[in-house]
Amino acid sequence: MTLLKKLQWSFGLLLFFFVLPVIAGQLPFNKQASTPIKEPEDKQVVYAATNLAEQSALEQTKEETKEETQDQTQDSSKDPFKVLLLFTHSQESYQPVVKAASGKAAVYDEKTNILNLKDTISKHFSMNGIQTDVLDVDVMKELKLKGKSFPDSYNFVRPYLEKRLQEQSYDLVIDLHRDSAKKNATTLTYNNESYARIAIVIGAEHKNYRWNTAYAESLSAAMNEIVPKISRGVISKSGDNVDGRYNQDLTKEMILIELGGIDNTGEELNRTIAVIGKAISKSFITGKQQ
Repeated sequence: MTLLKKLQWSFGLLLFFFVLPVIAGQLPFNKQASTPIKEPEDKQVVYAATNLAEQSALEQTKEETKEETQDQTQDSSKDPFKVLLLFTHSQESYQPVVKAASGKAAVYDEKTNILNLKDTISKHFSMNGIQTDVLDVDVMKELKLKGKSFPDSYNFVRPYLEKRLQEQSYDLVIDLHRDSAKKNATTLTYNNESYARIAIVIGAEHKNYRWNTAYAESLSAAMNEIVPKISRGVISKSGDNVDGRYNQDLTKEMILIELGGIDNTGEELNRTIAVIGKAISKSFITGKQQ
């Protein structure tokens, strides 16, 4: 072999070994073993860290919300929602109820009157997790004994209410009345059953009235969700020939409910009282725990 051929053979051999790795890298079976291309570390790391931080914060918020809800539920079981009932016009009555009891028709009665509903109300409220206290004063009886007249009712009951509110706190205070309106305005048929309609009255001549109105509107809306149009709405009163306060200036949680009218029956009143209990729970108890 001549020197020239030896040089050509040696050069070809070197060229072969130089090209071989390049050829091998292009073969299909060797692609998975190749080193992966890294994403730019600045963007990738920041993006991953942000996701982890957001996820962690989200989980923490969920846990805190869960714990808070549990605490509220536990607190609610230890300290139930408390309602105080009073009956400023205590001897307002319903003609069908009086007639069933005594055979006479009357819109005021010393024995068969709105005050007699206190046990029925307490029963329905209790079924909805509501603790009920009653300011057990027959205001109209006391007015007669002391020679006072009907317009003195709110001023007469005021010190009794003030004393009770100083002794105990309540989540809601309801002064229950009977409206003087006739049956067509105070009666509703829903799902083949009749109900006594209600109206909520707020006196607008005191500093708390916006708070009282908020409580009233919440309850009215909740009742109408249960039985459409059972509430005739919230009525604000001020000006001449009205009280303008209805003692609602004593606490922002106080409302006045006109429960039915002179022509409503005991069954209609009972159904509506059940709706009031459910609506209080929906507005002020269940809602507070969510």
